[in-house]
Amino acid sequence: MIAGPGFWDAEITAAGWSRVFSPGFAEFPELAARGAVWGRNAYVRGGDRLVMEWSDLVTLAVVLLNGVPRQVAAEEDLLTLIKP
Repeated sequence: MIAGPGFWDAEITAAGWSRVFSPGFAEFPELAARGAVWGRNAYVRGGDRLVMEWSDLVTLAVVLLNGVPRQVAAEEDLLTLIKP
């Protein structure tokens, strides 16, 4: 379990990512193939895209970096992933 949407915004922003509040398929083409989820946050940093999806209030379901699913089993994994 990794805390839900919004909890990581400060750390992600500090790592240079900017949140995209209404991501479109043109900016995030990987979203076209994704189904409905409880929550989804999208971020950009330079040419990189980060998408975090939750299946409920506190369960991180998937993290996509540039459209590729990344293994995030613990907070340390996410911190490593978001660093520049």
